[in-house]
Amino acid sequence: MNEDKTSRGGLHTMLSALPPERAKKGKVVSVEEAVQVIIDGNTVATGEFVGIGFTEEIAIALEAYFLKYNKPRDLTLVYATGQGDGSERGLNHIGHEDMVKRVIGGHWGLVPKLQKLAMENKIETYNLPQGVISHMYRDVAAHKPMTITSVGLGTFVDPRNGGGKINAATTEDIIESISFDGKEYLAYKTLPINVAILRGTTTDTSGNITLEKETLAGDVFFIHGGLRLGPKG
Repeated sequence: MNEDKTSRGGLHTMLSALPPERAKKGKVVSVEEAVQVIIDGNTVATGEFVGIGFTEEIAIALEAYFLKYNKPRDLTLVYATGQGDGSERGLNHIGHEDMVKRVIGGHWGLVPKLQKLAMENKIETYNLPQGVISHMYRDVAAHKPMTITSVGLGTFVDPRNGGGKINAATTEDIIESISFDGKEYLAYKTLPINVAILRGTTTDTSGNITLEKETLAGDVFFIHGGLRLGPKG
């Protein structure tokens, strides 16, 4: 995010994720510094809908950093709603081979660059229900190993019908069929989120973000609640 306390957009993460020399200055950093928080192998969650509330400036800076330094690599990208314009914007900035390793998304129609990687079997890809992914964020925060719901039964995300896998490169089963009290459910595996990229209207030096002039809150609160640093910080 920019140095201005009222700047729009930004990457929200925990202060301990910053290297010591940058952590001393607090949580308000430049966009160039912000993207360096993301390291190889991180799981990154992004929020909002199409272009509404999406942190375009962060995505542009992250893409530029990767093209210049060839890092971060092997990211897992998690998002619920479609975030793009069907061409170049939004999550299309993340659509580079070696930059992303796995994508768990709720809508693929607006991200042709990620689509291309998926169809060429260059990344692991899952298409899960948007609402399920939003609930998964909350279950990650609660340290629950799975999100259990009847949503998806009998559809392409049912493990008996492919388990949401999009291509042949995707082999890990992340959805199980379970029964409880005589009823059938699907159990979606949760995974820790290392970095959440969120947008707000106003920020402060403690890392608080408000949304008073944003069009919608979307899944910002779900993602914020699901942020949990992994072993690499």
